[in-house]
Amino acid sequence: MEDEFLQKQSPLAHKCLQVFMRLWQSKSLSDAEIAAIYILIFSFLRRPKDFLGGPHNQPLATLPVNSRISCQTFFELLQKELPEDLRQAKSLARFQRPDDLLSYFCAHSWRSIPLSVAQSLMAWENGQYPLRLLSYVPTPKEVLSMQTEGQRCVSMLQDLTEMQEFVEEGRDVLGFIVHDLIHADHFFADPVKARAQIEFSRRLMVVFGFHDIQGMLQTDAVFKKEFEYLMSDMNSFPLHLLKTFKAVLLGYFKRREGLAMTEALSEATEAEFQRLYESSLKIWELPLEAHSAAQRLNTPLFQGLDDSLLLHSALLQYQ
Repeated sequence: MEDEFLQKQSPLAHKCLQVFMRLWQSKSLSDAEIAAIYILIFSFLRRPKDFLGGPHNQPLATLPVNSRISCQTFFELLQKELPEDLRQAKSLARFQRPDDLLSYFCAHSWRSIPLSVAQSLMAWENGQYPLRLLSYVPTPKEVLSMQTEGQRCVSMLQDLTEMQEFVEEGRDVLGFIVHDLIHADHFFADPVKARAQIEFSRRLMVVFGFHDIQGMLQTDAVFKKEFEYLMSDMNSFPLHLLKTFKAVLLGYFKRREGLAMTEALSEATEAEFQRLYESSLKIWELPLEAHSAAQRLNTPLFQGLDDSLLLHSALLQYQ
């Protein structure tokens, strides 16, 4: 959303949210429902004429059940908070129906809101995705800690000042909650991949605690950014995560020596890099052949598909 929109419409969005926030705080709305309403209100105020699209071409398999609020109730509560011109918006009138609100949300497309958002909300409501709703933006360490417990977070910022001013890496409050829900779907949609990412997170948390890693985080801003991205914001198969981890480590030593990524480390620095990488690999307790493949990772010695399959299989074995 543009800065001008945030300044002008955030007070109205904040005002409209309060009645629903009270329902949520009294346990009359679920976390998934208040998150959907939050997105709905900002989406409507951003594009009141066309924020709501049609039904998905491929309807989601299982819509939420036992919802606590209908479209009609949402319409009536929201309309009371709106100025006259928005109260009469034709797009809003589509909510004058008895349908369950969250099911209706998940069954329809929304302007600039990816399908993954609906899929996460649906799975969250049905207990399939273990998500935690937060009122703040957690640190990368907090996110990684949640992932070690098999959870992901969804940040829904509620303070008016945050709504007006919050921007992180180009995302405002709407973009941030949408981003978190997209990541949740990418993390949990494939149960095998999710289990492997959880186990990778547990091992990365141990590596994060290494004295050397802590020193590197404090002295190299690029390493800090890349390592924290790996900790909290990168969804992928563990093989790709391990490749990235090794590349991030190597990048630190190249920068420390003032070298381009194409230049070779000195013998002493290469040994230092290898010691740290080897110490990290031990946390994974890989079988011998897979461990050797991990040592060859990102080098000319890597044996292509054979090593990839070996490592991919080994990294998916943790249960």
